[in-house]
Amino acid sequence: MKKTLITNAYVITMDRERSVLSRGQVLLGDDKILAVGHGLPQDDAEIIDARGGIVMPGFVDNHRHMWQTNLRAMLTDWTLHEYMRGIRFSISPVLRAEDIGAGNYIGALEALNAGVTTVFDYSHSNNSPEHASAGVEALLESGMRAVYGYGLVPAPVDHPAFTSVDDRIKDAHRIHDEYLSSPSALVTMGMALTETGLIPWSSSVKEITAALDMGVPQSIHNNNYFGVTVSQGVAPMHEAGLLSPSQIHVHCNTSTPDEFRYLADAGCTIVSTPDTEIQMGMGHPVFNEAKAAGIRSTVGCDIITLNGGDIVGQLRLGLQDARVRVNDSFNARREMPLRLETSSMDALAWGTINGAEALGLGSVTGSLEAGKQADVLIISGDSPTMWPINEEPGMVVFHSHPQDIDTVFVAGKAVKKDGRLVGVDYDAARRRAEESRDWIMDAVMRTAGMVLPPEESMSLISMEQTAVANMAC
Repeated sequence: MKKTLITNAYVITMDRERSVLSRGQVLLGDDKILAVGHGLPQDDAEIIDARGGIVMPGFVDNHRHMWQTNLRAMLTDWTLHEYMRGIRFSISPVLRAEDIGAGNYIGALEALNAGVTTVFDYSHSNNSPEHASAGVEALLESGMRAVYGYGLVPAPVDHPAFTSVDDRIKDAHRIHDEYLSSPSALVTMGMALTETGLIPWSSSVKEITAALDMGVPQSIHNNNYFGVTVSQGVAPMHEAGLLSPSQIHVHCNTSTPDEFRYLADAGCTIVSTPDTEIQMGMGHPVFNEAKAAGIRSTVGCDIITLNGGDIVGQLRLGLQDARVRVNDSFNARREMPLRLETSSMDALAWGTINGAEALGLGSVTGSLEAGKQADVLIISGDSPTMWPINEEPGMVVFHSHPQDIDTVFVAGKAVKKDGRLVGVDYDAARRRAEESRDWIMDAVMRTAGMVLPPEESMSLISMEQTAVANMAC
């Protein structure tokens, strides 16, 4: 057995007691955590002295569209309506399978570099079986832990490879059987469901039932568009008895108190994505509402077409937004709050153990505990932004950045060491991303003449009558 002993660190375990250790130790053996504590045996172990640093579990991102990584920063000034017109209805249909593969691979490298060891990849641009295969193969190539959320979402292509929801469900079973049949592998199976209203309700029921029957984590954008029928699915799913603990409901900004209660009663999880929600018109992240209802909160980076893949940035923004919304109620009464209701440790839980439990991986990752897989970060204190390391969880949330993450282990294997990804040809990876981006942009301009179609083109607004009719079918 290959052993590694990490010593002299401020250890944030994220266990049930949220234990922290001063100058603590973490002992790894092959792919497992053997022990966490002090005075651990050093025999036959490689010693990593993390003095002046922080050791914690790898981050878990519960909602990221990895395929969009090659179009980084295109949407920094877009609304959600523009996102739907430009990305979902215009760019997604032109993508080749190799573009999905390139985006997923570069996206996985970005995630690992930022300490994200596990991601739910909401892969909703599966225009053909080849697209789905390319997405999975890229995740397998990257060496990260992932739940591949097979996207059942139909793209508006002229000659679709899938002509029905049954075709897409059949291909999801192919991906499961060919690539992801083992529930204990690094990459496992999940389902990314179509927003309600985009397809007939009977087809939505087929999708949800298929995911439940497969017994895998499933995710759906839900209750996140104001003023339209699309994606207002929490109440219909509740009424049909289709809510489940295996579901991650994305955003939920428009939810009513009754709908939060439906999600809570069914044991569902909510994933919030602060950057996209705050910018794109979805409203405030619902960490406070979820907490009040007893719903587990998780977090995701969502679309790299807008923000970067640093999940700590999402934790920081989400935590401060949750705080200011409570503080505003005091200020409105010309008062000041005496204490904060949400802590830095709460935010770390959103991005670690809560995410792991939502994916059914709570016994595998998300905390530093003996017997779990060795998904471990060493955050260095060498940067001036981290001088001095004070033993507070807020050091991670408010002061650390991806460049401070020195070492990343996934299942005991070092995928980042000395601040640099291991075994990655940086130049080749960059070329792969650039070539894909160039092809995509050229294809969009050839077919549409513009990246963002005009407002009168197909959009959620123009689809409203269709969405109403779909919910009645």
